[in-house]
Amino acid sequence: MSGAAPSRATSRAANRAAGFAAAVALSWRIFAPTIRAKYRRSFLGYFWMVVPALLITAAVTLASGAGVVTPGATPLPYPLWVFLGTLLWQAFAEAVEVPQQGFEGARSFLTRVDFPREAIVLAQLYETLINTAVRLLLLLLLVALQGGLDLRGLLLVSTCFYGAVLLGLGIGALLLPFTQLFADLRQTLKLVLTYGLFLTPALYQPQGDGVFAVLVRANPVAPLMEAARQAAAGLPLAQPLTLLLVLAGAVLATALGLLFVCALAPIVIERMLLGAR
Repeated sequence: MSGAAPSRATSRAANRAAGFAAAVALSWRIFAPTIRAKYRRSFLGYFWMVVPALLITAAVTLASGAGVVTPGATPLPYPLWVFLGTLLWQAFAEAVEVPQQGFEGARSFLTRVDFPREAIVLAQLYETLINTAVRLLLLLLLVALQGGLDLRGLLLVSTCFYGAVLLGLGIGALLLPFTQLFADLRQTLKLVLTYGLFLTPALYQPQGDGVFAVLVRANPVAPLMEAARQAAAGLPLAQPLTLLLVLAGAVLATALGLLFVCALAPIVIERMLLGAR
């Protein structure tokens, strides 16, 4: 009897590993034709990924020049400082939407075909990873042109960007069942992702200990932004332990979120069948 329990646990672990491997293979088969079709229809293709950040950077830089925004001293030239923060927020916000978009896009066959549900999330995630890579390459090029970038800075900036993707994916996966069940929550999430940029240090540095400054500093994306900027400027990290905690939390949130999606997928699909929101 004592050997039976470990044997069953080993069998369950092997089944989970096999299921995840099947999900990865299936997710790539879903993703490959989708991404080719998407960018075949767009002449500018990847350029659209950075347009919002460029427009925001231009507008905020003009506002700063007019004295409307007073960011204080920044370790990078202010336009590049804003551009980095805005791109990182875009990577995070896009990743939060990954599980929702995956399930919405697969609605036509999700309720009729039995397959590993995490494959939908992974297929959508691949596009976000590519989008992040394109944004990151442009940013690193600008940083290199501005004053050079060593290997340490490159690795840290890249880690912060993909940490933001993992953090967003984990949050989005954990919220997926609730955003499917409650339309108001879905709309609230959209508002947060649209205007949440202003509750981060993307455009300015919070001063003092007021409520607004505390909210900005408490934003889980804030340590990633600050660390990426310091690394891009060649400076030592001011709060390395905080960065490690956020990155560890991002990995944990992603793992728990994917398990959450697998466990609650039947409820989500049932709601889809009933046409409920």
